[in-house]
Amino acid sequence: MSNKKTSHTDNELITIFQQDNINEKYFPKFLAYYKKCFDDLYDDHKDFNDDDFDEDDSVQASALWCTNRYIKPYLEHIARGHSEEWAHSIADSAEDGERIVYFVYSDLMRINPELAKKELLIHTKSLGNDEHFERQYLYLFEVMDEPNGRIQTALNYSKIYKEQIEKGKTAVYSHQFADLMSDGHYNEIYCEEYAFAYDEAVNKNKSEEYISVYSDKYASVLVDIKRRHGISDDEEMIDFAIEKVKAYMNAWEYGKENKLKDFKRFAEIYEHTHLNTYFADAGWPEESREKMDSMILEKTLEKFNKN
Repeated sequence: MSNKKTSHTDNELITIFQQDNINEKYFPKFLAYYKKCFDDLYDDHKDFNDDDFDEDDSVQASALWCTNRYIKPYLEHIARGHSEEWAHSIADSAEDGERIVYFVYSDLMRINPELAKKELLIHTKSLGNDEHFERQYLYLFEVMDEPNGRIQTALNYSKIYKEQIEKGKTAVYSHQFADLMSDGHYNEIYCEEYAFAYDEAVNKNKSEEYISVYSDKYASVLVDIKRRHGISDDEEMIDFAIEKVKAYMNAWEYGKENKLKDFKRFAEIYEHTHLNTYFADAGWPEESREKMDSMILEKTLEKFNKN
């Protein structure tokens, strides 16, 4: 029999495990893992003679190395409160860093979503950061497809969120601003205006869909103006842009409520009528905004229904 392809005996392995102070209840699992490693490696080297191996190399040495590589992370995750299923998947993975957690979590979600969420929460707690980090880190598993980057993004979020709270911003504003800023993909002006519009719409008890549409439209229009050199403080242009957004959202709400088929045409007519009313040469009419908006809608419908 080849000396380079001879498995350790169970007694030899148990002695090694005992020397490493491993709890004996895990011996059967680690013995089975060693056997799997040895069988796989033996198959890979079945055509090797002893002379084909390096001096200190052998199938059994490699199998033991693989087993020891598995044991350490397995026991670490068990100690953190994870299930054996999670600990095995982590320890057996060929990935590293954040990628391990992403792929193990994704695989488990397909099999047992409830367990996957429980394991992810345990993992998140083990990272040892504050509640803002934890909340965002968990959320990123719902919205991010990339295996890497969640930890740094959540750290950024926590820092930015707390800074905004210290400045006196609301929790809603602080969350939206930090959420957008934390991954570094958005212009800061866009993040500020989005958070402002989002907070405003929430305070008006608008629907989630309205809030999403309004916040993005408001921020997109304002960032386009404010980041241009020389006109960032042009109040007249900014006021006009904001009024255009308000006109669109008034039209959007009416179109949604009344299920208009040709919303694009309706919105164009409404916006034109709205801006001509609020920016008339004679100045703003001395009427309440509610009364003016009602008059604008009436004129818009009159024109819209002609064709």
